[in-house]
Amino acid sequence: MSVRPDRPTQHVLLVLLGAVVLVIAGTDRHLAYVRPGFRPFLLGAGAVVLGLGLLGLAALARRQAGAAAHEHAGPAVGWLLAAPVAVVLVVAPPALGAYSADRQPAAPVALPALPASPGIGADDPGTDHRTMTLLSYAIWSQQADTSAMAGRQIRLVGFVSPRQAGGWYVTRFRINCCAADATVLRVAVPAGSAELAPDQWVEVIGTFTDPVVDPAVGYPQPAIDAGSVRAVNPPAETYE
Repeated sequence: MSVRPDRPTQHVLLVLLGAVVLVIAGTDRHLAYVRPGFRPFLLGAGAVVLGLGLLGLAALARRQAGAAAHEHAGPAVGWLLAAPVAVVLVVAPPALGAYSADRQPAAPVALPALPASPGIGADDPGTDHRTMTLLSYAIWSQQADTSAMAGRQIRLVGFVSPRQAGGWYVTRFRINCCAADATVLRVAVPAGSAELAPDQWVEVIGTFTDPVVDPAVGYPQPAIDAGSVRAVNPPAETYE
């Protein structure tokens, strides 16, 4: 038998849900679920839901005791429905990581052809390397002409995920809207040290090397010859 909460409980749930959405949207925590541009929509939705809950509670409070006596009270267990909402305020689910990446079906990414110029761009200011997203690196490394990558020091940032053929992947997820549509991006570090644990965020600086085939995947994947690898803190925006 389904549990239907009574009217006061329904309004309290709306208040809690609206408050949770506002708290998450008001901080960087929302970046674990949606793209940054969706923040205003989350704030608006949270305010509307919170307002509806507060209006409902206010309307119930104005009712006369005699009229309220006819309201059918739902089972007290209905309040347990508030528990998952409240838990999110205390223990927020993390962004997608190595566990999800390892279980996402491996599929080649359709890579567009790139113009002959202007190449991959200048080095980062004050450095001797060029920072690239994993998607950009994957696109450039699998072109017929990879001369734009030759001799360049390239910096990638992502988390470590396992690679069955040895080494590991520097990995990130790409989202179009939210975490529900996330697709995994991987760049192989074939000679990577086994000392790094899955989900550890790293900065990899190295040079382009030809794509490699992991037998577990079955098609060429972008790879980098890592000159240096260091642990870093996760960025506020973990998705590309």
